[in-house]
Amino acid sequence: MRSASLAAALLLAAAAPARAGLDVYDAGQDPPPGTIWSEDGYHYAYLESDADGDRWIVDGRVRAKGAEGELTGPGALNANGSILLHSTGVLDKAGKLLGVAPAINGKRAGGAHDELHGFMLSPGGSNAAYVARTPKGWSVVSQQGSGPAFKEPPLHLAVTEDQTLYFVEFGGATWLYRNHKPVEKTPFTGASTSRDLRRAAGVYTGSDGLIYVEIDKTTFGPYNAASVPVFSANGAHSAFLAAVDTENGYDALIVNGLPVEMRRCADCSVSVDDRGRAFQDVIMTGVSERAQIHMAFSGGKSLHPGGQPPKVGLAPGGRHFVYPMLAPQGVAVGLNGRIAETGAPMPLIPAPTVFDGEEYHYWSVSGGRLLLVCGSAEGPRAPRTRCAAAARRAGWPPAEL
Repeated sequence: MRSASLAAALLLAAAAPARAGLDVYDAGQDPPPGTIWSEDGYHYAYLESDADGDRWIVDGRVRAKGAEGELTGPGALNANGSILLHSTGVLDKAGKLLGVAPAINGKRAGGAHDELHGFMLSPGGSNAAYVARTPKGWSVVSQQGSGPAFKEPPLHLAVTEDQTLYFVEFGGATWLYRNHKPVEKTPFTGASTSRDLRRAAGVYTGSDGLIYVEIDKTTFGPYNAASVPVFSANGAHSAFLAAVDTENGYDALIVNGLPVEMRRCADCSVSVDDRGRAFQDVIMTGVSERAQIHMAFSGGKSLHPGGQPPKVGLAPGGRHFVYPMLAPQGVAVGLNGRIAETGAPMPLIPAPTVFDGEEYHYWSVSGGRLLLVCGSAEGPRAPRTRCAAAARRAGWPPAEL
């Protein structure tokens, strides 16, 4: 499909009316590319700037204001959207820019630095972290204090409510730091952690020039290439893609240390649920950040032959998986390997699809408006209590499509 026809198809699909099995709410103006989404999938934020000044918009409302050029991005949201971490310019008495400082909901929350990035917030918002460029180098700052300065920013930064973890390159090796204290030296050139920070993984190039993967001190490989491992939400399972017999893309999927059936792919990623099921997300065509056609595979098979679902939403505990998709009958919602809804709004990429208990929700756009789409694994007549409550709290009315 050519780019123009693909974009037109996606726009037409986005305007499709929803069936009664889905509840849809008008969440405000269509946000720009680069919008931040909260971990629970109910909140969003973006920075807009014009001659009237800068504004951070959260859930369709102004959260922070500043003069033109004063507020900067990117930023981070905690899970319930109550805390926005971003940066703001610091001026001297003559109005000269001294640097940028961290801010929370528009109020300065730290000292000025030359540059800030890598904003992180724990789900509850009690731990905020960011990477600051100082005269001595790059340093991680969090609620636990400030770390030492390094020549390069960290490879990976993650937080919980009471911990900050990062991997940094120093002295020809990569060091793991917890709460700004060195823990151990690793060979990693790419790294990841489980959500609770109890498990760590990484990829590196061996002395033979081939690629190795390490998960919790266990080494896998060699490979021609490998992705950085990912962990399930509960931290019990791991997965990564690898190239064994190919020089282009991946031809192996390793879940919990063992190969499983997969679909050979190039522009792809993997996720794993709390039961250890792995899901491949393969980009088939990409026109822009939003206009993309994906395919999803599990066990080497398409979740729906003929359908193109983007990233799959995984339920806690691995009970369900859901995937809004472009199908022959229009836009549909696949649930646990079957079609649950047809005539659904087109999912907005890269906004998340999230399961909350037995309910799921995702984002769409129609007529220049952002839509929150709510459904239930229990069927079309089941009440969407959590999703409806989130919409009420945000003041989003039901949408008319």
